[in-house]
Amino acid sequence: MNIRTLLAITGFMIALPAATVLNRTAAGAASIEVPRISIDQANRMHGNPGVLFIDVRTAKSWWRSTAKIAHAIREEPNTVEQWATKYGKNKTLILYCA
Repeated sequence: MNIRTLLAITGFMIALPAATVLNRTAAGAASIEVPRISIDQANRMHGNPGVLFIDVRTAKSWWRSTAKIAHAIREEPNTVEQWATKYGKNKTLILYCA
């Protein structure tokens, strides 16, 4: 399934430098403007080794869905502070959910 098809099904996609995710607390992150990217931008970025696609749907939503981006990593949305540190600060993280 390509990104264009997936985004027709899911809700949104945002791109953040990993350093932004790593340097924010949950409360602080709620106050920042979240940059969004277009489907075309996401397609151009897919496969770039400096970019990680992270599916932040809940486990239940993820398992029920047949729409998934190839090579995306699934992480729990409520535990960002636990998993964010495992990604390099030099990476761009593209977070998406349904």
